[in-house]
This record gives sequence, C-alpha cells and structure tokens, in this order.
Amino acid sequence: MTNKVYINDNDRYPEFEKNLKSYFDEAISSSNKLFKTNAQGLFDLYLENLPVEAKQHYTCSACIHFIERFGGLVTIDENGIIASAMWDEDVTPPFFKAAVSAMKSVVLNSKVIGVFISDSPILGYPRTGEWNHLSVKVPGEIVNSFRLQTAGQVMAEKLEEFKMLTNALLDYSIETAEQAVVLLQSEALYRSDRVLGVAEWFKTLHEKRNSVGNNNQKTNIVWLAVATAPAGFCHVRSSMIGTLLDDIASGMSVESVARRFAEKMNPANYMRSQAAPTQNAIVEAEKIVEKLGIANSLLRRYATFEEIPSFLWENHSEPKVVEQKKGVFSSIIPKKKATSKVSLPSTVMTWDKFQRTTLPTAENIEVLIDNPSRLMALVTASDETAPNILHWNNSFSWYYHGGIDGEIKRRVESAGGRYENNEIRASLIWEGYTDLDLHCITPKGEHVYYGDKSDRFGGWLDIDMNGGRHRNPSPVENIRWSENAPVGHYRFYVHNYCERGQGSTPFKMELEVNGKTFSYVGVAGGEGFVTDVFEFDYVKGQQPNISSHSYASDDSWSVQVNNFVRVNGITTSPNLWGEESVPHSGSHIFFILDGVKDSSEGKGRGFFNETLKSELRQIRKTLEAYTASTPIEGANNATACGVGYSKDHDWNLTVKVTTNNSTRVIKIDRWD
Repeated sequence: MTNKVYINDNDRYPEFEKNLKSYFDEAISSSNKLFKTNAQGLFDLYLENLPVEAKQHYTCSACIHFIERFGGLVTIDENGIIASAMWDEDVTPPFFKAAVSAMKSVVLNSKVIGVFISDSPILGYPRTGEWNHLSVKVPGEIVNSFRLQTAGQVMAEKLEEFKMLTNALLDYSIETAEQAVVLLQSEALYRSDRVLGVAEWFKTLHEKRNSVGNNNQKTNIVWLAVATAPAGFCHVRSSMIGTLLDDIASGMSVESVARRFAEKMNPANYMRSQAAPTQNAIVEAEKIVEKLGIANSLLRRYATFEEIPSFLWENHSEPKVVEQKKGVFSSIIPKKKATSKVSLPSTVMTWDKFQRTTLPTAENIEVLIDNPSRLMALVTASDETAPNILHWNNSFSWYYHGGIDGEIKRRVESAGGRYENNEIRASLIWEGYTDLDLHCITPKGEHVYYGDKSDRFGGWLDIDMNGGRHRNPSPVENIRWSENAPVGHYRFYVHNYCERGQGSTPFKMELEVNGKTFSYVGVAGGEGFVTDVFEFDYVKGQQPNISSHSYASDDSWSVQVNNFVRVNGITTSPNLWGEESVPHSGSHIFFILDGVKDSSEGKGRGFFNETLKSELRQIRKTLEAYTASTPIEGANNATACGVGYSKDHDWNLTVKVTTNNSTRVIKIDRWD
C-alpha cells in the first residue's frame, strides 16, 4: 500500500456512475429481463485498463463485488442477440472508456447461462462510509417475489425449465406443433382453450428459433422464452400439451387423439374432493400459509354486482313495478308459475355475432333458465387487503352449479349412456383406476348393479367401468329409468370394490328425478367401503324428499326453471378482466341475473386448485380439503350470480332482447 494519496478530481467518476445507472435503466426498459453469462475476470480487466496510478484508488471490495457479480449481465432481444446491461463506452467518460470497452467485448462474446433474479431491489452497495460505489436499481419484475424460495432457488428452477424446454423443442417438430394448434383451434377437443395458449406459444417459439441461423441466438431465444413464459408453459412434455403432441407425432387418428385428450382433460380439481391430507401435510401447509401471509386470502365470500369492474353490457332500464293491493300477507313473495312451454327462437346466431350486432343497441335482455347446470356465482376474498392467491391480477373466481362444463353429462354421453330425458337417473364419476360400483335397491326389492344390470321396469345400469380388465382414468357409471320407474323407496349407494389409488377415492354423484338434479360429493374409504348417497320415497309427479344432508339441488338457487329472468349485466370470467388477462384458464361469458343467488349455505367452491398460484401447488391436497369443507360467506348478499357459458362448448341459450319497444327471441348456439 502506497502512502501517496491519489486525487481523482479529473476522473469524472460521478459522471461515470450516473451514466452507468442511466444506461442500465435504458437497457432493461424494453424487456425487464436480465440474464447471466459465463463472462469471467471482469474486474481484473477493468483494473488493467485504468492508469497505473489510479488502480489502487479503484480497488475496493464494493467495486469488486459489483463488477464480478453483475458486470456480465445482459439483455436479449427478440432475435436472440445479447447486449450488455451495464457497459457502453459511448456514454463513458474518457478515463474509464478503455476499461468499459474491454469488459463489454468480453461480455458480448460470452454465452448466456441463466435467468437473473435478485433478492434485492438494488445491485451493489451504493455507499459505504463517505464513499459512493457502482450500483443500479432493478425493476420489480427482476426482484424475487416468491416468499417460499430464494432468488437462487428461483434461478435454479429457470435452469431446469430451460433444459426441459430445449428437450421439448428437439422432441417435437414444428410440423407437429402446427398440427396441434390447428386441432385445438378447430374446437374438436374437449376444453381446448386450456391448452391452446401454450400450444400457440410453443409453435411461435419454434418459428422464432428457425428464423435465426446462429446457434447462440437460437439458445438465447429459448432463454428469453423461459424468462417470459406464463407459469407452467415450459413444462411441455409433462403437461397436457405433451400428451397431445405425443399422440399427433405417433400418427393417431383425429378421433383417437380427441378421445384420449378428453379422458385426460377432465376438470378434476373442480369435480372432486381430494382424499384427506396426512397430518404432516396439514402441519406443513400451515407453515407455508403462515409464511406467505395468506390465511385471510383463503376465506371467500360471494361477490356483489357493484364489485364487477367492467361489463360487456349493462342493463340501465328500470325493472317494471307491479302495483299490488296492501294486505296482511302483502310482504310475502308469491311463487312464480313455471312456464310449461317456451316459444321457439325466431333467430339463431353465435355469441360473437350477437355481441357485434345485437348487444350494442339492446335496452333489456332476459335469459331463459332451462339448464340449471349453467347457474354460476362469482366469489371473491373476504379480506380485501389479503394477498391474492389466484393466477390473475384480481381476487375473483367462480363456480358452476353443475360443475365446469357439465363433466358428468360429458362422460355419460361419451361412454354411450343416456343422460337426458329420464324419469330417474343416478350418475357417478371419480378419477383414476379404482373400481367404484354404483348400486340401487329398487322399491320392488330388486338390486341393480354390475351383477344384475336391469330390473323388470326398464331400470338399467347402462355404463359400468373399471371392473375386470377394463380401465379408464376418467370413469363413470349410470343407472336410469327412462320411463315407468316404480313408485316407492329407492336406495342408491356406492361400493369401493377395488381400491387402486392411495387408500381412498373421492367421487361425485348426481341424482335426477323428473328433471330436478341433486349433487353429492364424498370420499369412498378403503376397499370394501360402502356409503349410502341418496334415499327417497318416489311418488309419480312429485319431487322426492332426500334422506341426506350433504347435497345441493337445483332449487337451492333462487330461480325457477323454464322462466325468463332479467339480465343486469354481462361480463367475462375474471381471468379475462384487465389488461393482463390469463386466457389459458378458460374463456367464459357470465350473464348476471336479477335476484339469482345460491342459497345452499355456501356449498359452492371458493376456489379451485387449477386457479391458484403455482407456489401453492405443493399444498394442494390440504387446500382442496379446506375449500371443500369451508362455506362461502355472505350468501344473502350475493348479487353477482347468474348463468355462464364457455368458449369450448355449445351454448343453446335462449334470450329475449328488447330494443325500441320491440322484443325478439334469439337462440345463441355457440361462442363463434
């Protein structure tokens, strides 16, 4: 160490420091993503290119830390070309120009080795004692937001995603990816919109890679994709898109591809309760919930109409008020008569056409409630200040009375069973290869089950799955009487004949009697477990009094079937609200109806695992058990309920539209 004190008044260091910050801000402004490189020895290079007399002055631990840790950071443009995030000799004072130029040259000739995430909003140590040092501020997108993982752990995950995505690009050709997109866009596949987004993203990535000839640029394009991809998109091979690509690449027929896709793409998180989590899993989930500070986020309540941020259409007309005579019972609301027959629609069109041609001038809209499974409710966080736990940037979610897209109906009809136009029908679904059996003891003492599939009155087990050598991952069983069902006492129960899962199997059962539907969710314990689900006395022309307390029925909703109900507003599903929409979580249109609410004591689902942030996946069993057993609050205040329709299913929705005192009936048959 020399006794001579170096005076740096002419080095213009403050200008060097200021220009470094400005250049960094400009460099990341367009991408907000940074990447690590294998550039090494940058501080030695920096020091070597400074005047000899100044080297000692610029040798400090803060400078070494900044240049060695962050000097090699780069940005990547859409063509896979890297640029130094720190160094540009054109904005550098002459004293430092040679050092900056040398470091920049090394960085630009290096290779990208990872996505950069910071645990701190500042890189470097801005000041120690009386000395200023090189440092920059990073945008929020680059700062680690995961409370369960350090920045180092997040970067390690990104490296694994890079490896997985690179392998997927090698395994699946662009031609295969193009065929997948075409098939998904054709809507020939069940719930295709959940996968279309990742398929289009994967195809576009293939095209970008093929558009450049330099191998380093190809690699950089993949790194950029990893850094910007929505959660789960990089896991191509282990997700549904991988299954679809495998089937296409193997040369399967479109029919076989569609069948396998439908079997795997069932809304399992919505349609079943998970088996009870272990005590250790519950304890671990408690720790994670506490660490994330989301205990209040799990509490859900029904949303109100006023909380919906945007509408495609809103009813501004005044509802008709009928003057009634005052009397002792004037406060009692009379039951409406159900309309026995509705006039056929005069016009049939798609939702897309309806939205373009009819919606802008509509003064009043009414919806015919003829499919109770389409009834839905919007739900939000009870605590408005609690952290959001959903994929999208708002706390609103939804559930359907009949399940997402009517999964039971889809399975029954796909398996060749009869779902509609029955006097009595009982349908059972579950997930996996366990052999659950649906049984019925009829009023005549006959036993309808796999061993005797019919009775003397037309009762028939028309679907029996997972018995013997038959295996289906999305099974269903169906017992029904199309007509002439005998009067008297019915007992429907479920028997776990052969457990092939993890000790118990969740199931959902649906009972329909004369057009009224009852739903039950339960868990079939170990092998040999028997549970009664529905017992009732049947009288022709009357609805049954069910001997069970764990079900929800059509009449738990405050609306009469086969009646037109006023529409207060039309909106999309919450994942599509705002500028940062998440379309791969589904595309739905909700008709918010006047006076409609779910009065089943909050038995709907406050959230579903598939809608939660990825950091909560490790405790999904506990969360599923929680939401299945925790009622939604505020049912009496719910004003954001109605009917919903998705992009990937037929609608068959009948509406009355009033414009300029003229009313016409329109049938909306599908999305577009």
